[in-house]
Amino acid sequence: MTRTDSSVPADLASIVEAHGKAVAAGDNLAVLADFLPDRVGQLIGSADVPTSLKSSDVQSITDAGDGFFDAVIRYTRPDDECFELRSRWVRDGEGVWRTFSVRNIPDTAPWMDLTGPSPDGLDAPHWDGLRTGKLLLQRCSDCRTWVWSPRPICPACHCFEMSWEQVDPVGTVYSWTRTWQPFTKEATGHLPYVVVLVELPGAGNRRVLGVLADADGVTPRIGSTVHGEIEQPPDDEHWPLMRWHLEGHPS
Repeated sequence: MTRTDSSVPADLASIVEAHGKAVAAGDNLAVLADFLPDRVGQLIGSADVPTSLKSSDVQSITDAGDGFFDAVIRYTRPDDECFELRSRWVRDGEGVWRTFSVRNIPDTAPWMDLTGPSPDGLDAPHWDGLRTGKLLLQRCSDCRTWVWSPRPICPACHCFEMSWEQVDPVGTVYSWTRTWQPFTKEATGHLPYVVVLVELPGAGNRRVLGVLADADGVTPRIGSTVHGEIEQPPDDEHWPLMRWHLEGHPS
């Protein structure tokens, strides 16, 4: 049975139900017709959906604010295993309900194959540090200047004695962007995701890039406090990743 907020428009429920049936039936033309035209490319890579499905069942439709509504649809595979997708809907300029975004449930951040030490090995201590649960950044042994990204020589005093020191993974959001395109194959099924540039006061305000965890529907603010948590990889072929969390936001 569908659970809906009292604020959900009456015509949206039938549209969401028809959309779920079109996805289950593999009716790609009908599914694409529900997408906002300027988001078709992004939405195709946003969810990981099996090619064959048996049925669909709308679980809930809720008010997400600012004219958006979230619909959770449960799909059943031919082997009777189920999975859920959350689609966000909004009226377009002509008043027609369109899909703005879609995500697999639960949200899972991708493990990028592009991570790991560079070919020259200069940043290997950083990645080895993540293996042991530590955030290590480069620092000049002479003038004590923090350096990131890694260099063979200190940019401040030109000393060749560079060391690696542990940094408290707490900082502030200097900049951020929401990525809608699956620039790597591992990103498919995990879109959109938020990339943050974090300024670390414990490392001379050096800035590091990372993915913001639990960021679906969240708009970060410049200067917001974030803390990093090192997640160990699912297998030996990948490297640990630092996921950044907004202060006060559930992990």
